[in-house]
Amino acid sequence: MKKFKKIVLTFVALVIAATTINANPLDGGNPKGKEPFTVKYLGNDGDYLLFQVIVNAEDNKAVKLAVSDKTEGEIYSSNIENYKVQTFKIEKRDNQKLDFKLLIGKEEFLRSFAVVSTVSMEAK
Repeated sequence: MKKFKKIVLTFVALVIAATTINANPLDGGNPKGKEPFTVKYLGNDGDYLLFQVIVNAEDNKAVKLAVSDKTEGEIYSSNIENYKVQTFKIEKRDNQKLDFKLLIGKEEFLRSFAVVSTVSMEAK
């Protein structure tokens, strides 16, 4: 009887393990709502702004990253891999608006940042 219990428990464990190994998300592992890239403002470095861009596009389509300034136009553009971490050092200007755009095939994702200058006033 002990041998039979061991065989049954081993069989159940194999079935559970096989089910776990073959369980994959239906949408290819990219849950709906998950963004394929993030842009994080890291702070200032003198007269420059620092941004970290993490691209995590799980599709095998062409991926392009572009950074543009409202007044200067496009300041960076490159075809990149599906996964990449990159730090950008961008010259700081007054009333600056930066757009980080990711193109995956025909889909476009956009992150925008506005640089607001601080004004100090002296009371007399």
